[in-house]
Amino acid sequence: MGALRSLRGRVAVLATLAVAGVLLAVGAVSVASFARDERDRVDDALRARPVAELVGALRGGRGPGGRPDLGPPALRPEGEYVRLVAGGAAIAGVDVPPGLPVPERPGLRTLSADGTEYRSLARVAPGLGLLEVGRDLGPSEARVDAMRNRLLLIGLAGAGLVAAVSWWLAGLALRPLGALRAAAGRVSGTRDLSARLPAEGAPAEVAGLGASINAMLGRLERSARETEEALQATRRFAADAGHELRTPMTALRTELGTLRRNPGLAPEERARSLAAAERDAERAMRMLDALQTLARGDAGAALPREPVDVAAVAEAAVEGARARHPEVTWTLVAPEAELAVEGWPDGLRALVDNLLDNAARHGRRGGSVRVELAPAGGEVVLLVDDDGPGVPAPERERVFARFARGAAARAPGSGLGLALVRQQARLHGGHAVIEDAPAGGARVRVRLAAAGDGGAPLRS
Repeated sequence: MGALRSLRGRVAVLATLAVAGVLLAVGAVSVASFARDERDRVDDALRARPVAELVGALRGGRGPGGRPDLGPPALRPEGEYVRLVAGGAAIAGVDVPPGLPVPERPGLRTLSADGTEYRSLARVAPGLGLLEVGRDLGPSEARVDAMRNRLLLIGLAGAGLVAAVSWWLAGLALRPLGALRAAAGRVSGTRDLSARLPAEGAPAEVAGLGASINAMLGRLERSARETEEALQATRRFAADAGHELRTPMTALRTELGTLRRNPGLAPEERARSLAAAERDAERAMRMLDALQTLARGDAGAALPREPVDVAAVAEAAVEGARARHPEVTWTLVAPEAELAVEGWPDGLRALVDNLLDNAARHGRRGGSVRVELAPAGGEVVLLVDDDGPGVPAPERERVFARFARGAAARAPGSGLGLALVRQQARLHGGHAVIEDAPAGGARVRVRLAAAGDGGAPLRS
């Protein structure tokens, strides 16, 4: 039963049943044809018996044993009889089996007596009645049975041979599928989703199955990678939030504790403590927003994508920066045409906002910040220049790390702004670097893949 549950066994059984059915049909037709030929041969032999001879034998001389002579025994078949019927009754006969029905009209018919079948031919004997000659069908039926038995044995032998050959051929045909199953088993055993099943040189059906399994493994690999990246981002967010929020939350608790323990605090001192608490809460909120944006960027595959006009984003970001940093002189240079990027709108806005806040905090006090946008081939280039002290060359790569700040930085900050800028630039098919600005400060150059011209999908 185990073999029947395998594909090889089922193919072999179905092939054997199909061939056995064909052999059975051919055998049945052959036996029926042979039986018909035997019956025709008996009929021809009966027709060949001359009426005159038969009538003369019934009227004339006696053969051995006192019976009418129907011819030499060596020349006539065993089991042949003859009789003359008139008025519905036999009036003469030779070797007629007892109990055999008498014919009523001329013609061929099959009769039965004592379980034995006979084939008879009745013809009109002028002036006498019906002359019937018959023959025992036993020898013919024996030959038909022998023929049937031979065909049955040949059919059984053929079916057995077909079963063996079908089993062997099915094994050959399914060998590539077995190799594919073994390869899939190795992948399942090692849990290595980067492995791929071999499909070259296999039949088209097996190659197609291998390609489908490889495509499924690819999707599973990407899904597992994205899930792992999302888990890492979640762990990183929790660790970063717990570590970095400790300082502002501790300061906030201190200020609130001071106010609670000193209800009679002077108005100036109370106002100072409330302002400090508000600054700490705002710092914590900014840090949480940055961490949340970074965490969502780490799971970039799940972010929404749509066409975004970077010029419109930059214009809105500059207006917001003017409100937050009114002491800074802001300049925006952008073409009138749309600069479209296929990406995440919130991430692009966070990128520009962090660039502007970074330039305002670390540039010269009361200085100026210049923002410029321009197309460049298949990219959109964003430049943000300040007129501050700049970033030393050895530190320009390090400050893009999370919670990293320049050695000379004095302005408050979380160290997440530039990390978020580079992350979002990479998510949008580009990069971010720090250079020297023409005004002597720092220039941050951000390249983004333009939509419809080589734009890249969001990726981490």
